[in-house]
Amino acid sequence: MLSRSPRPTAIFAGADQAAIGALAAIHEAGLRVPEDISISGYDNTLLAALPNINLTSVDQDGFSMGRMAGRLLLERIEGRTSAARFSVAPKLVARRSTAPPPSVA
Repeated sequence: MLSRSPRPTAIFAGADQAAIGALAAIHEAGLRVPEDISISGYDNTLLAALPNINLTSVDQDGFSMGRMAGRLLLERIEGRTSAARFSVAPKLVARRSTAPPPSVA
């Protein structure tokens, strides 16, 4: 993908771990992040926030989801039979791995 013409201006990986792998491939190809190509992940893991990585990521509030999953499980164990609905609004955590696309000459 990095050798295609035209090369993509951004990559969105479905998980931070995959995005970190893409970061390595981008650097191995001699490209710069975010000057040549932006990269974003999903999960907002602790690794994404490390200073040498600084990965833009989507935070889905995993702690709230885990807490709610535990609560809903306990409710089921206690006899709840009706469906329950819970949603989390993901948030973009912008860091140094993304920028506006490079201008096309």
